[in-house]
Amino acid sequence: MLDSTFGKNGIVISSLGTGNDFGNTVVLQPDGKIVVAGNSGNNLALIRYLINGSIDPTFGSTGTVSTNIGCANAIGSSCILQLDGKIIVGGYCGIFSNYDFTVTRYNSNGLIDNMFGSSGTVRTPILSGGDQGTSIALQPNGKILVGGFTDNGSNSDLALVRYNSDGTLDTSFDSDGIVTTSVGPAGDMIRSIVVQSDGKIVVAGFSYTSASFSYDFVVLRYNTNGSLDNTFGSGGILTTAIVSNNNDYGESIAIQPDGKILVGGYSYTGFLLLSRYETDGSLDKTFGTGGKVSTPYGCVYQNDYSLALQKDGKILLGGFSTLRNTNSDFAVARYNANGIIDLTFGDQGIATTPIGIGDDIATSIAIASDGKIVVAGRTHNGSNFDIAVVRYNSTNPSSISSPIDPKGIEIHHNPLSNQIEVSSDTYFNEATIIFYNYLGQSVYEMNNVNGQLVTISSDNVPHGLNFVRLTENGVPLIFDKIVVVH
Repeated sequence: MLDSTFGKNGIVISSLGTGNDFGNTVVLQPDGKIVVAGNSGNNLALIRYLINGSIDPTFGSTGTVSTNIGCANAIGSSCILQLDGKIIVGGYCGIFSNYDFTVTRYNSNGLIDNMFGSSGTVRTPILSGGDQGTSIALQPNGKILVGGFTDNGSNSDLALVRYNSDGTLDTSFDSDGIVTTSVGPAGDMIRSIVVQSDGKIVVAGFSYTSASFSYDFVVLRYNTNGSLDNTFGSGGILTTAIVSNNNDYGESIAIQPDGKILVGGYSYTGFLLLSRYETDGSLDKTFGTGGKVSTPYGCVYQNDYSLALQKDGKILLGGFSTLRNTNSDFAVARYNANGIIDLTFGDQGIATTPIGIGDDIATSIAIASDGKIVVAGRTHNGSNFDIAVVRYNSTNPSSISSPIDPKGIEIHHNPLSNQIEVSSDTYFNEATIIFYNYLGQSVYEMNNVNGQLVTISSDNVPHGLNFVRLTENGVPLIFDKIVVVH
């Protein structure tokens, strides 16, 4: 179900610098172009792709932007688009553990917007240190919200900051533009923000609660002036334990057209988690089991998981997983509107995609106007991380092809015959085989593979450790190691 019209078999990999490049968040423009924001080295980083996955040469410097915002270790955590096409990136920067919230705004062509803040960036300290912005949202009036957490000297509290459209702090929001909230006796963190149609602000994250002696989902609703909404939950706050006596991390939030609130995340034990709430904060008992869903997923502690709603009401929760691989893969699960896993999607409701030779870490998901699913994150090339973007079709994969059972595929090298053999219990149909060296560089590719047995001369592949990827009609079948001896 990978979209073969995007990049190479549905996958695009981009390197900006010589070190680690992280794609932390993805947004889709009205014209279908894809903007990925994150960080490269110490700088903020943005890339814009055309609809086919090629880099847009009209954006920044040949499609990429790397910005020194005057602060070390700049992290772009979350990104939004203004109606005028300007791009706002929220995050944080600093030297451990003295971090501050940051907001940077770019013009639609990727150039820094010098009309915003100081040279395009606003840096906001909250308490003594340890301030990290993790999510950004835009109000209809153009005001900007950034949520995250702040270090209170003992642990972390929720932190929410509101800026005017020019980057100045909005003093109509809790008098100084900054709200901090303590929920539990230990760490509290905002991971995602959404603005309701009535202007109220709903945040999701996690909090250590005395009731479970572990982290639980936490959801808070604020009035437009920054005060807690007492009509929601208990005094504006609710906590939800999904996997009992275990750490449950709320990572992403969305509001349904009917006003119900969805929160997605994961548990320390590897489950993908969802909860749905009525508009007053009570659990929606028509969803999953008593308003809660947990799905074995091979989640990896601790990283982002991202939620998106399809037009038909189905729910996508993307992230990464070790469900079908030793290393983590990009992964997306789809649920029906009632919280039941959608078995028509991927393999038993979950699509997983291996990309590089190491861990592949997906962090953000978005849905295009045509229903295609875009997932961004990073992939390890053997030396460092590169930005990775994957696009999926939303259709049932059985309508594309009948995938081969990976258990029936064997790959081995016979040094006596100088051949590599790839065999399957069933027939390959227009399959593609790609070999990579230990650095993750493609060294040999064979296309239009048919039949049950393929023989490849080992002279085409370097001596030593290599990796082989086999796909059929864009669907990954196997990604494995092979040692070649010349």
